[in-house]
Amino acid sequence: MSLPRRVLPHQTYLITRRCLGRRFLLRPDDSLNNAFVYCLALAAEKHGVAVHALCAMSNHYHLILTDTEGVLPDFMAWFNRQLAMCVKRLRRWDEVVWEPNVAYSAVELTGASEVLDKVAYVILNPVSAALVRSQERWPGAVSKLEFLGAGVMKAKRPAVWFKDNAPERVNLPLSTPPCFSEQASYLQALDTLIDARLLQVRAELRRKGRGYLGRARVRKTIVTAQPKSRKARLGRNPTFSALTRVAWRVATQRLRAFRRAYREAYRAWREGDRWVAFPAGTWWVVRCAGATAAS
Repeated sequence: MSLPRRVLPHQTYLITRRCLGRRFLLRPDDSLNNAFVYCLALAAEKHGVAVHALCAMSNHYHLILTDTEGVLPDFMAWFNRQLAMCVKRLRRWDEVVWEPNVAYSAVELTGASEVLDKVAYVILNPVSAALVRSQERWPGAVSKLEFLGAGVMKAKRPAVWFKDNAPERVNLPLSTPPCFSEQASYLQALDTLIDARLLQVRAELRRKGRGYLGRARVRKTIVTAQPKSRKARLGRNPTFSALTRVAWRVATQRLRAFRRAYREAYRAWREGDRWVAFPAGTWWVVRCAGATAAS
């Protein structure tokens, strides 16, 4: 049994979802890029999710978002299904699209520093992976600073999967994270951080003697292929990000308290107490099994 997931409204997350066997099913091209933004725009509007940053790599994607309504699992299920159906048709792929034995990763971001850190991480992901020299050269869907400044990405209805009654054109708002009071200061801080990180990433790649694959070769990647490097079988699966010891301690105590209260409520519920209140943020047993949660 997996550990319980706490789902609260107004929480900001770093989301990661990987393709089956790390295959390059999301390899950038105009149709796939458009479908990614289109599905995300519809999912965000349907579930009241605020999107702050995104990057679709060839075999996984990252999102920074705020779940304003506390419905993250519903949002993820809907978005992943719509995107998967588009991928299946665009790639003529008959198997599942997403890794079936690993759930999506949702890392709670505990403050402004953590949000800024992860937004920069998402935008620079193609550079960190030694695919392109700068984020502007990534041929896939990515929330470049120009899009963040404009506050929107646009897409049209894909030629696959969606019926004619679906919106012909959509706008995906790219909002400023709620922990920042104004867009200008947020974008300035992000620009400064990205410039510094870019120098660090390039220096590290030079130290390792690694070059960049380049956008042309990225576009020629075989979508059913897999990376040659082996994936580590064991590793941490963080539920929150905290950059200071104090923030880490507070987040850890909060998570432990939630899981302790959940275990106690779940034990009572299994023993027949259907009126026991699960801690606030309990999702599955409340949504799918009719339990109640504290407000």
